[in-house]
Amino acid sequence: MKIDFDQNEVRIEIEGLVYNLHPLWIRERSNEENMVDQNSLQRLYDPEKLPADLKISDLTHINEEKVRIKFSDNHAAEYCLKSLSKELQRSKGLPEKILWDNSNIELKNFEFNYDKNEDDQLLKILHYYHQYGFVLVSGLNPKDGEIINFANKIGYIRETNFGKLFNVVSQKQPNDLAYTSIELESHTDNPYRKPVPSIQFLFCIENSCEGGDSTVVDGFKVASDLKDKHPDVFKILSKTLINFKFKDKDAVLEKTGKIIKLSERGELKQIKYSNRLDFVFYQKPDQLEEFYEAKRLMHGMINSDKYVLKFHLDPGSLLIMNNYRTLHGRTSYNTSEGSRWLQGLYIDHDSAESKYKLLAHG
Repeated sequence: MKIDFDQNEVRIEIEGLVYNLHPLWIRERSNEENMVDQNSLQRLYDPEKLPADLKISDLTHINEEKVRIKFSDNHAAEYCLKSLSKELQRSKGLPEKILWDNSNIELKNFEFNYDKNEDDQLLKILHYYHQYGFVLVSGLNPKDGEIINFANKIGYIRETNFGKLFNVVSQKQPNDLAYTSIELESHTDNPYRKPVPSIQFLFCIENSCEGGDSTVVDGFKVASDLKDKHPDVFKILSKTLINFKFKDKDAVLEKTGKIIKLSERGELKQIKYSNRLDFVFYQKPDQLEEFYEAKRLMHGMINSDKYVLKFHLDPGSLLIMNNYRTLHGRTSYNTSEGSRWLQGLYIDHDSAESKYKLLAHG
């Protein structure tokens, strides 16, 4: 890392890229006592009282890791170069994503031991989850409500119209196809909500029926392959507006969105896909023909052997999924012999991200 300055900016070079830092941008990262409350680490100053023409007066190296910067209003502060580098490179302090299909994934099962250090186990579980978009945990007590006890170790539960937790069992008059015994093709949960639930937990209490295998798919891998091999399809699915809708006697829930959602930098941000709940808005016939062809191609990919990872959830096993990235489903099952009882719930991204950062970085 190289660093120099003049009165108008500080220049930092990282891996060949030069970042030009405005004096006000640097100043708002000052952690001195008169700038930041030392308990909450929240700013104390009023930005309109800072000079609009603030300049850099001096920059000196304290050591290899820190510099001291003095400003034209005589304020001076120390800065950690590693922290600046992480921010400039937009590092979120999370493991790098690993996109996968059946050619490079090996199902890993993390057995949770109640008698061992929880933090060490949770760190490994969350590390894998952030890399692959899902994680399988076993060894939990297969009893009603145990999923709540485990979820509370990671974050706060998000309650919906299905309750704090929901029982995934075959019902006579279901308000969702999840509560039947038929096959569920690859989908993300609740694309009709504002906001869409971030992380889904599915916990197995009983699973003695014939069939009922679980499936997961890396939606980001599918989208990435679409972008590489079928860029026109990728563009259609990332531009076309869809109305996702759920309705029963107690709720009418709707949200407009795109099947492939991109960030302002063009990066993959979210996959919203549920063939039983999506309704494309009216367009001219030729545009709709292109959309339906694009959807047909993606649907085939997310339900193909190349991308679908299949496994059987045993009692005491928990599947945790990033609902913005990972699609899931199940094979049909026979309720005439045996029983299948899963429980599910949702938590938010910030819970799992915060827990990981605290465990990994303190």
